Amino acid sequence: MSVATAEPSSAGAPEESPPTVEDTSLRSVAERMADMLPEGFRAEILEGSIVVSPTPRKKHGGVISRIQRQLIHRLPDDRDCYQVVAVGTPGDNADFAIPDLLVMPAAEAEADDGRLAAPDAVDLVLEVVSVRNAPADIEIKPRVYAGMGIAIYLLVDPRDGSVICYSDPREGAYQATHRMKFGDAVVLPEPLKDVRIETDDLPLYA
Repeated sequence: MSVATAEPSSAGAPEESPPTVEDTSLRSVAERMADMLPEGFRAEILEGSIVVSPTPRKKHGGVISRIQRQLIHRLPDDRDCYQVVAVGTPGDNADFAIPDLLVMPAAEAEADDGRLAAPDAVDLVLEVVSVRNAPADIEIKPRVYAGMGIAIYLLVDPRDGSVICYSDPREGAYQATHRMKFGDAVVLPEPLKDVRIETDDLPLYA
């Protein structure tokens, strides 16, 4: 006697999802790294490489806060300043940076809740040099920010009390460089013409 065997029915069985390939673009890897890093760490893409910055020291944050308080009272009414907001262009492998502070029109910031501020909407980026990550701020970011076309890059270095104001980005480089020291007044160029930042109370690193 033969016994008929029924094949398992596939009716109602869930369809298997096709295998997915993990996104390995620089942008995706940097974003996943940022989600896994301890609080205060940053992952940026600078000149095609992922750069991770550790949590800065308290004096670093103090310098940023003192500059921000001045800017809040001296910026045009339609401008505002923001800490730890990424700036860059869309693209799987495009550079993006997370400055310590940036200035942009409040309307632009409030109109878009995306991760990135558009470089052409940013008037100024500020970096306070970190002891452990100085080369990125001093050597790489002037090229990155100029390449993005950001009008002003203000670099403050509490290691030696120096200040550099870069402006007039053209052809991937800043054409104007104004060097100062703590105690000098920083008078910003266009598009923040005549906005003044006092530096005499900025602390030096120990």
